Amino acid sequence: MKFSLEICCYTVESASTAAKAGAHRVELCAGRLEGGTTPSAGYLHEAAFIDGIPILPILRPRGGDFCYSDAEFRQMLYDLELMRELGFAGVVTGILLPNGQADIHRLSMLKQVAGDMEFCIHRAIDMSKNPLEALDQMIDLGVKRVLSSGARNTALEGLELLEKMANQANGRIEIMAGSGVNSGNILQLMQTGIHHFHASASRPEASPMLYRNTTISMGKESDLDEFARFEANEIEIEVMLTQLNSVK
Repeated sequence: MKFSLEICCYTVESASTAAKAGAHRVELCAGRLEGGTTPSAGYLHEAAFIDGIPILPILRPRGGDFCYSDAEFRQMLYDLELMRELGFAGVVTGILLPNGQADIHRLSMLKQVAGDMEFCIHRAIDMSKNPLEALDQMIDLGVKRVLSSGARNTALEGLELLEKMANQANGRIEIMAGSGVNSGNILQLMQTGIHHFHASASRPEASPMLYRNTTISMGKESDLDEFARFEANEIEIEVMLTQLNSVK
């Protein structure tokens, strides 16, 4: 495969849309406002029935940093066992030590539990002290791919580091650009030598709720529209795939 497009999905419906649109993979997440957290057991069971696309759940017990307590790590082990038992194609995770280096010991334990599942690293690498050093460690660990925004808020801002990562990887590991990737910039990102992309390709959809109490908020974000749902946009996915297919 000369390129791949992975869609980050926060609902079963979005994962089904990504499959229908022809995306190559789904990263299955809960916690959209936290940047992705581990899906619930019920969510995983439901998503396991989706056909036609590899689905890789994220293994991230909470939002925030990637330095986890012993209890949080045990939770990750339990969740990973369920993901493997349900037959998911792979898992996406990441753990850092307090000093900003990759927690190779714990990652090795997770990789052993994952068995034949694809073992992938998310943007925890962008929060590491030295992403290029961490990349070599991930190669040694046998990681399939690394998701990165080049240690910046968006992949476009992190172009310089993404290019360095692609050159350093030299085919030994897949470098996947993510954060802010869309049909307006995916070809520009491809010029850096990146051939794998991660996008939400989402759009807000109105809630079916007819009665709406707008005087209170269920979340901490006071400006959050709780009567909008973000779902994968089939047209946007198809446009990105057409653009990538056009590259000779």
